[in-house]
Amino acid sequence: MAVVPKPEPEDIVLPPAPAPAPAPAPPKSSKPAPEPKTRADALKEISGVRRVTAWSIHRWPLEKRVVQERTRVHLPRTYRARHGVDVRTVFPEADLNQFVHGHYMEVMGAEREGAGARKAGAKGRESEKEKRAREEWPNYVAGEAVLAKRHEFLGPDPRVSGYKLDANGDYHIKWYDAFLKDHWVDDQKWDFDVRLDARGNWVEVDDDAE
Repeated sequence: MAVVPKPEPEDIVLPPAPAPAPAPAPPKSSKPAPEPKTRADALKEISGVRRVTAWSIHRWPLEKRVVQERTRVHLPRTYRARHGVDVRTVFPEADLNQFVHGHYMEVMGAEREGAGARKAGAKGRESEKEKRAREEWPNYVAGEAVLAKRHEFLGPDPRVSGYKLDANGDYHIKWYDAFLKDHWVDDQKWDFDVRLDARGNWVEVDDDAE
């Protein structure tokens, strides 16, 4: 019987692996980047509206700002909070604008007297301590002979432009002085800025989000 030789194993050549599919191109934005001039125009318009609508602190606020939760508001004693800040609690359903207005319509008393300022109706020669306190607490509205209200120490024409919320949920007043053309909150400056919203409209935004 003839012996049949066993076939030798053959190398099987596999076909090359298919090339990976190219990554999809990122979707092109349907909205072109805003032109600097357009942004500048929007900033000018929106900031102008905010300045016009800022309400004078010595006048009754026409717009309501009702808080839904218990919170606190920081109330500078003087321009740029150079003599500290009073922090007051505001309860739910209270109108924050009316609360702030009421505070600054009160007569300034113990704070200045604690710094050495002369009490209302005091007689006799002014002491050096009283003079120093008067110069450090300038009254932008009236002389020292009358009872001074709190808002008189905030500047020549302080107006409330809005509020800033901090990380603790406290409110800080954004002031705009129409005479000094100055924007300040507590002991710092703030300014207007704008951005495009999801609909492509220019809206106001601050350095710190509200």
